[in-house]
Amino acid sequence: MLKYLTKAILLLSLIWGASSVSVSAEEAQRAKLQGTIDAALNVIYSDCCASLSDEEKQAKVRQTIEASYDLDVIIRRAIGRNWGVLSPREQGEVLELVKQLVLKAYVKGLKGKGRPQVTLGEVTTTSEGRMEIESKIFLDGKTFYVLYRLRKMQSGWQIYDIVAENVSVVSNYREQLDDHFRKGTGAELITRLKELLQQDEINEDTKI
Repeated sequence: MLKYLTKAILLLSLIWGASSVSVSAEEAQRAKLQGTIDAALNVIYSDCCASLSDEEKQAKVRQTIEASYDLDVIIRRAIGRNWGVLSPREQGEVLELVKQLVLKAYVKGLKGKGRPQVTLGEVTTTSEGRMEIESKIFLDGKTFYVLYRLRKMQSGWQIYDIVAENVSVVSNYREQLDDHFRKGTGAELITRLKELLQQDEINEDTKI
């Protein structure tokens, strides 16, 4: 599960500055996503952040991402119908714990590895208010393909799903959460997420 988000999150950060040249929505969103690459990876690889602890890097990456995208959108879609099973308090706690888990997997997953090479490809408008952005990541001698699905919402363009190596992150999470809620409760899910966060190593195949 986490391997898809760990690779996909490489492409999340903020592009600063404005252009006097009018650009299409597709070009603007690709530029925004392209900016995320440098900002997120710089937290891990630039000299200015070398002295930061893993926890500080996670916080800085989160700040960068949330300046551009609402992470609640994709997490809530992954929770799906199970959202209504959770109490308001549990909803807030699950959102926060999942964010922490993904960010920890991202930072630790890149530790000791060379800086990934990321290339954004074609942007396709699939319907009114929806688009997809193709990307390619070269890491550890392997190439990974990631597709971002964006939707125009009141808060702006938001990522509502990520397809990594033909696997939907939302569908992958939802399947695991559906399995959990067939017998488990919201409180038990929160306990499980907290247990995962306490682990020193979160590998690519970690499941909820």
